[in-house]
Amino acid sequence: MSRRTEQLNSAIGAYFAACDATRERRELKNGGIEERQIPYTLFGLARAVRLTPEEVLAAFRTERRSEENAILRDAVLKVAAYTLERTLLGELNYQSALEALRAMGLNQAAEQADGVLEIVLDDAAERYSK
Repeated sequence: MSRRTEQLNSAIGAYFAACDATRERRELKNGGIEERQIPYTLFGLARAVRLTPEEVLAAFRTERRSEENAILRDAVLKVAAYTLERTLLGELNYQSALEALRAMGLNQAAEQADGVLEIVLDDAAERYSK
C-alpha cells in the first residue's frame, strides 16, 4: 500500500470514527436532553480527505480500479448506506434522503421505482408482522 493510499485510508477512518464518537446534544422542551450522532455526509467525507465532493464522486464513478478509488468508493457507499438506514429508522425523511442520494448520483433506482418503497421480510420477521 502506497503512502498516499495509507493516508487516504487513515483520513477516512478518522472521519467515520469522529462522527461515531461525536454526539450532538440538544435540550428538549420537557427538560430532557437528546443526543444524536453527527451524520456521515459526502461533504464531510470530502473535507476529511481534502478533496472536493466532485473529486470524491469522480473517483467513485470511474472505471479505473486503483486502490485509492476502491477506498473512496467504499467510503461513498458507507455514506449512502448510512443515509438509507437513517431513513428506514425514521430519523430522516424520504425527500431529504432522496436529495442526499441525488447529490451523490445514486438516485437512479429510487427514481425508477416511482416513489414506491418495497420492504421484503424474511420468514421470521413476516411471522411477527401479522
